[in-house]
Amino acid sequence: MVALFIFGMIASASVLLLRQTVEAEARSAVRLEEMGDLRRFSAIMAQDLTLMLPRPSRDALGSDRVALMSEDELLLGFSRQVAQIDPQPGVSSLQRVEWALGEGRLTRAIAAKADGAKTGAPVAILEGIDSARVRFRDKQGVWQTDWRPQRTDELPIAIELTLVQTGNAARPLTLQFLVAGGGA
Repeated sequence: MVALFIFGMIASASVLLLRQTVEAEARSAVRLEEMGDLRRFSAIMAQDLTLMLPRPSRDALGSDRVALMSEDELLLGFSRQVAQIDPQPGVSSLQRVEWALGEGRLTRAIAAKADGAKTGAPVAILEGIDSARVRFRDKQGVWQTDWRPQRTDELPIAIELTLVQTGNAARPLTLQFLVAGGGA
């Protein structure tokens, strides 16, 4: 009887340990996926900002836009130059990129041309975002919350993006990116 009792206790402890191990593995998998999403987002944003051009553009209606826009839900809107492996006649190497926050998602939309083209459907790049704040570092090294350039082709030297993730308001994530064309 004692042996059965001891065996039962060992079996119960083993089941409990196995359950805890499985739960810990599931939590780790979720966390690793979140970290992977953040790394992918960071890589895409860094690449976009590296390719950013100090170039004003025109919207689909022909209205002028400054080189870098940031207003309301549009976190960042700018032109970038992409490499073309096999350039086709009539295909521009300049694109318009727009990063926005809506419905808890950071989205990215691209227009095939920098001037006169509408952006395509936004693609969700990062989900679970409650809010985002953008700051811009000017050539004097001062961080600004609004980008109001004196010239239409002026870019900041760096951009800081602070994200508040759903359920994690106490620990916002702050990322800083250098802007390739910002030193010009």
